[in-house]
Amino acid sequence: MSAHLCISVTLLDRLFHGQGEDEPEWPPSPMRLFQALVAGSRAGWRNGRWTGKDGNELRTAFEWLERREAPEIVAPEAHKGAAYKFFVPNNDSDQKFERQDRLTEKIVRPHRLATSVNDADRPHIIHYVWSIGDLEWSSSRPHAEVLCREARHLMALGWGIDQAAGDGQILTTAEAAALRGIRWRAWRGASPGRQCLRIPQAGSLSDCELVHTSFVNRVRIARRGRAAVLEYAPAEKLRCFDTVVYLPVGQMPPRHYAAFDLPDGVAFRQESTIEVAAMLRSLVCDDVRYRNRQDFSEQFPGVELDVYLAGHIANTPDRRKNQPQRFSYLPLPTIGHQHADGMIRRVLIAEPSGGHGAYARWADQRLRGQSLRDKDGHERGVLLDAWRRSSSGMLDRYVAQSTSWATVTPVILPGFDDFRGVRTNKREQPTKAERLFLKAVEQSGVPLEAVRDVTLRRAPFWPGSQHPASYRRPDYLDSPKNRRFSAWHACLTFREPVTGPLAIGAGRHIGLGLFAIWER
Repeated sequence: MSAHLCISVTLLDRLFHGQGEDEPEWPPSPMRLFQALVAGSRAGWRNGRWTGKDGNELRTAFEWLERREAPEIVAPEAHKGAAYKFFVPNNDSDQKFERQDRLTEKIVRPHRLATSVNDADRPHIIHYVWSIGDLEWSSSRPHAEVLCREARHLMALGWGIDQAAGDGQILTTAEAAALRGIRWRAWRGASPGRQCLRIPQAGSLSDCELVHTSFVNRVRIARRGRAAVLEYAPAEKLRCFDTVVYLPVGQMPPRHYAAFDLPDGVAFRQESTIEVAAMLRSLVCDDVRYRNRQDFSEQFPGVELDVYLAGHIANTPDRRKNQPQRFSYLPLPTIGHQHADGMIRRVLIAEPSGGHGAYARWADQRLRGQSLRDKDGHERGVLLDAWRRSSSGMLDRYVAQSTSWATVTPVILPGFDDFRGVRTNKREQPTKAERLFLKAVEQSGVPLEAVRDVTLRRAPFWPGSQHPASYRRPDYLDSPKNRRFSAWHACLTFREPVTGPLAIGAGRHIGLGLFAIWER
């Protein structure tokens, strides 16, 4: 069973003033905690320990921490408070000696920690949790224990006025899961529009020491001829850190994608969505002389081409449980109005959630202008930039943000449901179909905590969509064993807005189980 290093910070006030690059920061970043730990450990007489017999132990522990993956953060709810203005002196006393003559305006908008009536006396605690695997526990335990001890020296988190008390402990998985607060998890992929938080990386400790030294020595005595004068040199800025996007558990990061229009007069029936996806995948994987595969391999060395591009995954329990990263090939039926025919006139290639976008950009640049060919080698259309006036609005139905989504193509459940999918009363226990559907939701990477409500039915939600039995299935879902897997149309309501594209269930990487924003 894994252990967890937990550094807990109790804020002594309901206001938190820490600022990110451009806006108020919440939750406080792991790099901010790292700096606070170093500052507390080296404050006052404790700084002498770093050059004494304990110095190597302390340095090794902090260097171990800076190399860890970004921690999970469990923080209380907070909201941006009202902005206010105050005045502070500039560091330009060489120009203006009088303090009042060199005041500068500063606007701050702190976060106000939410407090209910019942929790008015409960302290505001932020937990930073690092997981430590069984295999590394014996070597990591001494470092974790040192950090637990040093956390008690923490004095502030954020600005100097954000006074705090720190503590550290080693938790079991059950104890870590029981921590109270909103859980935030790191996503390495770039997410436009999302606030990035700083995290330490290898070298951050040395960089903190360099910045501190430059700050201490920013004013020094210099000789100019026979005269001694004071010189001011600005302190160095912190440079050695990484950034990641933190999202609350229940929110999904957006998926990067490449979208294409098909030429005028080219359209495919919605029931044949897997054939269109197969042509798109073949274009990526099996074009003439494998030029696309070769180009992808050159740009992204180390990526398994047969897995990421073709989706060929070994049928082993470990591979089935931990689905590797791969492209999703999603034909987009025409939907959204009363007379929509549901025909496929657009296609989309999507990265997994939280991807960095480089693979989608490769697909957009590499595939534009290339031809789709069927299994007999006949040309069936060319991938074009969006040229229809309606394409932008149609694409938004699949990739924009909403709390309510409904299937365009049916979800293939990971099992047989006895044809019992509808409850007559929401207070009844979930049916087998609903339990299997929630399993499919989890397998697709959507946190179950994000789901508010589920509705399953056989009838389609969108004009142009068909009964689930009308859709062709790929060979691996049409075997005697898997043919019994049920298919349903579904409507999902989330607690927080979710960004598309969204596809769930078996066949989700080839156009089945595709959702669009549902406007009731």
